[in-house]
Amino acid sequence: MRRDGAAAALLVALRAGDDVALARLIDVEARLTIDTGDSGGGSVRGRARVIRTLARLLVGRADAGLEPAEVNGCPGLALRRDDGTVTGVLALEIEGGAGTVSGDGGGAAIVELWLQASPAKLERWNRRRPVPGRPVTDRGPARSE
Repeated sequence: MRRDGAAAALLVALRAGDDVALARLIDVEARLTIDTGDSGGGSVRGRARVIRTLARLLVGRADAGLEPAEVNGCPGLALRRDDGTVTGVLALEIEGGAGTVSGDGGGAAIVELWLQASPAKLERWNRRRPVPGRPVTDRGPARSE
């Protein structure tokens, strides 16, 4: 799988609750940093802790769903409510393996994850609402050419 497919693969594995697939994507020493804009943020290190934290914070929410997004030029995911409001964005850093993310141990892995959930820092994500079928970025919905 190519580096730019990492977010899509992560999304599929998270939605399926597939711990084996998540372990193939996320490095054993991965770190997740969470910015909530208050004292609720922090970081966790290690594949198992990162997987548990992602599942707890992002999966199975009745009020919002995940979608692939470009976050500060990195592959990532956006957590968006039904009304279009973004409540969190997850950026991924991929290292190693000649630009691919794979489960065979020879590919790249997700080594750093940054979850931004601070409402003040998500303002630019919420300036414009998305257009169905168009990619989402931190600059708002992509415009057609």
